[in-house]
Amino acid sequence: MSEKKKVGLDIARSSTLVQEYQVASWERNELPTTPELTAIDEKIAKDPENAELHKERGLLLAGLGYYREAAECYSRAIAINPFNWEYYRHRAHRFVSCSYFADGAADFTIASRLNPNDWNVWYHLGLSYFLLGMYDKADWAYTRCAALNKTADDICAVTDWHYMTLKRLGKDEEAAKLLDEITEDMPVSDEVANSYYQRLRVYKGLRAPETLFTNAGDGAGLDVITQGFGVANYYRMNGQEEKGVEMLKKVVYTAEHSKWYAAFGCLAARVDLKNIGQA
Repeated sequence: MSEKKKVGLDIARSSTLVQEYQVASWERNELPTTPELTAIDEKIAKDPENAELHKERGLLLAGLGYYREAAECYSRAIAINPFNWEYYRHRAHRFVSCSYFADGAADFTIASRLNPNDWNVWYHLGLSYFLLGMYDKADWAYTRCAALNKTADDICAVTDWHYMTLKRLGKDEEAAKLLDEITEDMPVSDEVANSYYQRLRVYKGLRAPETLFTNAGDGAGLDVITQGFGVANYYRMNGQEEKGVEMLKKVVYTAEHSKWYAAFGCLAARVDLKNIGQA
């Protein structure tokens, strides 16, 4: 047996391997002490094989921004009950928050097999593929998602990402056709969905991209994060590459200096900057 086979490592490649990039840190944030976390920990101590309790703990941690720890809670729930689609859906979301896009896509795929009729699963599966640069698969997932639309909020959210996906595939006619469903005075109720709605109005030429940034103070930063990625794409799709890249950088900088550092727009902006060598 050769030495190469003995060690189980391709010696020719070992000089390029950085161990720190391969092994996740054991370090964790110190968890806060809240009445809700204390209560759920006490319940788990009494009933450790209750998968729903681990899911509930994960939701609490995710709400506080502890995404890695939340994912571990969902993993514990899956170990107890591996046939519950919700556990995969929640873990996948947190994987995406941590920039583990392939892991997220895998879990969303499992969730879609266990429950093929959940809008959120298909929406976030499309996002995972978009972040991976797998635009054909993102197109497929968003098409499946759109078939499950029930509200104006649903329509605006999926149409925004689907539109950007089709534009990146060079399917301009299909992208333009998506906008036919976007009308004036749509009954959008969710704040995030309204952000998508306003971007779609920009794509349709109903408002200027600069008008999306209307808040002052703390709201201005949130505007940049929620609207900036779509505006950056608008600039780049319309031949204003330098202006678009500047906006991508602004999105990342603003998000990394706020509590919204794991927002989808920021994650996507980081990916785009890396892909063009500007990260």
